[in-house]
Amino acid sequence: MKQGTEMKINRLPVRTWNWLHMNESSLSDIDTVLLSRDKPADGPVLTLPKKGVSCIRGMSTGMVEAGFRDIATGMGPDMEELIRESGTPVEIIRVKKGEKPEAPVKLAFPCKEGEHGLYAAYVYAEEGSSVTVIMEADSARQAGGTAGFQTRLYAEKDARIRLIQVQLLGKEYGYLNDVGGSCEEGASIELVQLFLGARNIYAGGSVNLAGDGSRMQTAIGYLGTKNQKLDMNYTAEHYGKKTESLIEAKGVLRDNASKLFRGTIDFQKGCAGAEGAEKEEVLLLGDEVVNRTIPLILCGEEKVQGSHGATAGRMDEEKLFYFCSRGLSREEACDMMARAGIDAVCSKIPDEALVEKIQAYLEEGGRNG
Repeated sequence: MKQGTEMKINRLPVRTWNWLHMNESSLSDIDTVLLSRDKPADGPVLTLPKKGVSCIRGMSTGMVEAGFRDIATGMGPDMEELIRESGTPVEIIRVKKGEKPEAPVKLAFPCKEGEHGLYAAYVYAEEGSSVTVIMEADSARQAGGTAGFQTRLYAEKDARIRLIQVQLLGKEYGYLNDVGGSCEEGASIELVQLFLGARNIYAGGSVNLAGDGSRMQTAIGYLGTKNQKLDMNYTAEHYGKKTESLIEAKGVLRDNASKLFRGTIDFQKGCAGAEGAEKEEVLLLGDEVVNRTIPLILCGEEKVQGSHGATAGRMDEEKLFYFCSRGLSREEACDMMARAGIDAVCSKIPDEALVEKIQAYLEEGGRNG
């Protein structure tokens, strides 16, 4: 990728009308900023369980990449090219066969004012193993910069990977988060993602359910305020028989925030007995918010079950009256409703200190203000 070229990310698997401007997104400056760095960004602060899990640092080319090369990611090939050409080091986390550590792997990324960083992590879970990986990106509240992340996951037979990502960046940050995964027979990948900070958020996730009986579940929470922009693209690819997927997103849009959510369930030929569902709930708390959703079900196999639903609505006036009649202002009532969806995602995070940090971020004015 030459510096200054336009990146195409978050492409729909099947194009819709061009005039909707939902087929893909374009970034013209990100690659220039991130490729022009003098040196790669510092690695994360890493915490590993006492046994069963190892981590080495390698480059995103050559042997390190070989085991993950065929894993497609949600943001697409331009993001992969950016990671490769930048020479970004990769944290390679491997979970030994049958190991199921109770403590999670933690990767903390403290981002600084004016910093432009790319980060990559690969997680390989051997047969029958289970691991939770928590990734946290944060910065000072008023900070600006760019932070790009790519995470690839591979789960062998009957392995389980749970990836939790929390983003609490400053209000002038640009944020890119790219995830790709693959599951063998009976394996599962769970994504839990919470996006609260940054001005511009681009996120994508794609999981290949290659093995029979494999599973994928995604829970996404977001809070868009002021002039925040959220652009997301998630795909569940069903190849194995009797595979299961659930893509679920809950969010709040306030002021003049905008959001575009693409969710695709792709039933490939041969995935008989597969089931996939997509659900999105959006609470609109402003007259100038822009909410766009494009759910897709692609079907190359007859014996499957797929469903999707998107609910977008404003604050229920009866609920609002109920809260106000008990002493809350209209603004406080709206805040309470906005927090409900975030709290639902927080309940899936097995790290009390991180949950407290999220709550403090919200209490201290985390609505990008």
